Amino acid sequence: MQIVFIPGFMGNPHEFLTFADKLPAGAQIITPPGFGCSDAEVTFENVNDWLEEQLIGLKIKECVLYGYSMGGRIATHYVCTAQRPKIKVKGLILESSGIGIGDKEKRKERYKADKVWAERFSSEPMKEVVTDWYNQTVFADLTDEEKEKLISIRSLNNGPRMARTLLSLSSGKMPYLLTQLATLTIPVLYMHGSADEKYTALAGKLSDACPALTVKAIEGCGHNLHLRKPEIITEEITSFLDKLL
Repeated sequence: MQIVFIPGFMGNPHEFLTFADKLPAGAQIITPPGFGCSDAEVTFENVNDWLEEQLIGLKIKECVLYGYSMGGRIATHYVCTAQRPKIKVKGLILESSGIGIGDKEKRKERYKADKVWAERFSSEPMKEVVTDWYNQTVFADLTDEEKEKLISIRSLNNGPRMARTLLSLSSGKMPYLLTQLATLTIPVLYMHGSADEKYTALAGKLSDACPALTVKAIEGCGHNLHLRKPEIITEEITSFLDKLL
């Protein structure tokens, strides 16, 4: 059994490489939609097929899925909605990840906000847009050095591809999966930063509704846990995997 990492929006697969040699199971990392030379058009209508193609390509038959942010939405969607899945998922680890939006008006608002960002990614210099992206409140805990590093790496992405991915896999387009998560029988670990108000609130809702889910608050973190506290995240992953192996 292996653990498969799915990065978030604009995510570089290499950011998870530091975990690979410290885990009790083998690790693989999937290149997210729109990254690098990938021109795949992935939506929530075909994302399960897309993910299975990636996993089959890596010769994976059973695994634990680890998804960060948008990657978590992809993993959750697969675990909750895949019809006759070809890959056996034995556990799910989510880092700062949404599960869709239940309120129709809030869903529309989110998609509208993502559309504004998508228009900027499509038409403005990448570095300017990425700089503004990481100046959002959700990334306020990052140091200037950490932001500069992320901006430098993320600015290498293709703007129009990022725009398409952001809209296609927007939380405003994702089905609301609380009910499906609540009925899962596989173990689920949900990690969020203690300084991330949005996902702290979501974690509380998930803890109440989902008996198979364990919540871990990572102190001193906002949205990006694996960047801020890699040692702690490695410990949490290892503890989770130890219970499965």
